[in-house]
Amino acid sequence: MAVGISAFEQLVKFGTDAYGIERLLRLIQSLITILLFAPTSLNHLPLLSLLIPASFISPTASTTTTTLTHLRKRLATLRQPLRFFRFLDCFASAWTIFTTTTTATPSLADTLLRWTDFGSKAFNGMYLLLESAVFAEAVLDVPGVGLWVGGPEAVKRMGLDGQRFWFVSLVCGIVGGVVKLMVSETGGQEGGSGGKEDGDGKGKEGSVKSVQKKWKVLRRVVADMMDLAVPGSAVGWVPLSPGMVGVLMFGSTVLTGLEVWERCGRELAVSKAAGRS
Repeated sequence: MAVGISAFEQLVKFGTDAYGIERLLRLIQSLITILLFAPTSLNHLPLLSLLIPASFISPTASTTTTTLTHLRKRLATLRQPLRFFRFLDCFASAWTIFTTTTTATPSLADTLLRWTDFGSKAFNGMYLLLESAVFAEAVLDVPGVGLWVGGPEAVKRMGLDGQRFWFVSLVCGIVGGVVKLMVSETGGQEGGSGGKEDGDGKGKEGSVKSVQKKWKVLRRVVADMMDLAVPGSAVGWVPLSPGMVGVLMFGSTVLTGLEVWERCGRELAVSKAAGRS
């Protein structure tokens, strides 16, 4: 029996979820980046006064790039506490993948999927670990409170190293996603002739689920490819303008935000179903 979930309930769940809040802040940050660096958007900065109540900002501050620059940095800082200790989850997932064994001999595709998945989790964990390591300096920013002797230079160096780990993590995720799509396409062609044996109903249901699964994998691959611009431009591996990076960051945030939105809907459905049982 299907459980009805209203859009408002799902919005409340999304807005109170740590991942959902982080995605919302990232979306705003990407929009501000586009406004700051896209060639044509600078001509429309005065329109911000029409979108933001005058009681929130002064009339002159809304037209200055200085205000938007500080706001963009502050949003990036606000997102970091929401990712604090998230590296533990990544390392736990990587360890599970590494220690999982199967009795059957894995195929080449299975082996590649396993190691790309492991690399994606492990390298992302390293990125989040380095980000958490400079929490006192980057987020708290209190004079005299810090962990690293090197000061700002050490913090900057660790931040760049973290961006490199994130870049490699995204590459692993992209390779793994492409392999999944290739395997699912091959499996779908091989199993296409046997769908009618189970009846039209089950065949159509299986086909819909297969399409949905492929769409989710493809969506993640596209999001990871867009996200490559963020760490890639930070370390100089992807020569893109800040405005283009903002556009790609906006697109990846929308796609990954959809994943969080759908997860919130599933959790609400499970919670409601458990309450009725």
